Amino acid sequence: MKFFGWFSLFCILLIHFSGNAQKRDSTQVLQKNRISKHSVLSTHPFGMFISRVQGNFKKKAVKRIRLNLSLESGNVWGTPIKTYIPNDKNIRNIIRDVPWHQAQYLFDEDTLSAKSYELQIDGIIKGFRGNIEIKLHKEHELNVGLRLFMLTKGKFPGSIFTGDEFIEFFHKNIGGGDDPFDRGVFGYNKALIKYTDRNGNELKIHNGDFFIGGFETSYYFYPESMINKSRNLHFNFGFHAGTNVSKYNSSIDLGITGNGIKTYSFNDKSNFQIGLSLGMLRKNAVSLRRNNIEFGTNNFIANLESAIEYNFISKKGTIHSFGANFYVQSSFNKIDERSYMIPIRHPEAHNSWGHGVTNLYEYNDYWSFLYSFTKKNTLTIYLQQDFTVSNNPDIQTGISYSFQL
Repeated sequence: MKFFGWFSLFCILLIHFSGNAQKRDSTQVLQKNRISKHSVLSTHPFGMFISRVQGNFKKKAVKRIRLNLSLESGNVWGTPIKTYIPNDKNIRNIIRDVPWHQAQYLFDEDTLSAKSYELQIDGIIKGFRGNIEIKLHKEHELNVGLRLFMLTKGKFPGSIFTGDEFIEFFHKNIGGGDDPFDRGVFGYNKALIKYTDRNGNELKIHNGDFFIGGFETSYYFYPESMINKSRNLHFNFGFHAGTNVSKYNSSIDLGITGNGIKTYSFNDKSNFQIGLSLGMLRKNAVSLRRNNIEFGTNNFIANLESAIEYNFISKKGTIHSFGANFYVQSSFNKIDERSYMIPIRHPEAHNSWGHGVTNLYEYNDYWSFLYSFTKKNTLTIYLQQDFTVSNNPDIQTGISYSFQL
């Protein structure tokens, strides 16, 4: 599977560089404490409401308090669709033998005994994230953060690369074909995210709606016993508690991550870094109110993140960093349910009409390509692409700024 293919590739690279790196005096290696990134999490319509975890590719705790701020913009889209989940096991078994897009023709909606959920996704999600890094001890660090979101129509010039027109221009002239996802059928530059879960709880977000997604607290442990200085190999472990505070989901998520970073030095002025992270999140470990919306039937969300970065120092002492990041997350819904679900096509939708729900049963993955400019502080820009079209933005852009207080 694709997930394990990428996992194997980065493990092989990590092992290779660990075993073959020259033993250098650590003072001669480019002194950069981390792979440059703040958040590369996508503006997924469900992901806004839970506390997803990501890799922490740092060698050690910060020396001084550090503040990280970031802005992100991603175009999300999915035609209106209703999906039934039959209660009868015999009906489920019948559907398992039928292609998912034909199941709707076998049953009458009015008489079918089933639960259902509805989803419609359209607009540009703007996200703001901020977090502060605090050194507690030589091996210990505390991170406290906040995430905010707003839905917009994404008209020019506010959303140049993430707007509907640019994306469909790309599809038509470069790859994808003419209106492959029916954006043109339903109209450009609209904004509405509408979701009704299988318990009847409803979410509606319109153009201009702004909300706090939640607060995030992470504790990182950088054990000196696991540092290999001669090979520039470092590990850290993260323990995460995310408090979701939106009116749609008020709960606490708990997570854990294991992170490794390997530095391979070419000379005193340039190096290559590899990062690998594995994480697990327990959604809604503690519910803070009744009738929280169910954002997927999987209570546990696993993730793998891999990062590579090339760094060099200019004559003026500026560090330039070029990187690529691959993030993959397990499905929001239990995979087996896809084999017996009954999605209902919207009458006006024809192309890729089922992606909004079928991709809730798929691994969620995307690439981010980053450039960072570090002098005393760090400015990072990135472009993110979901090549498998799994409900992440077709294109997401972001910028972050990191500085010491």
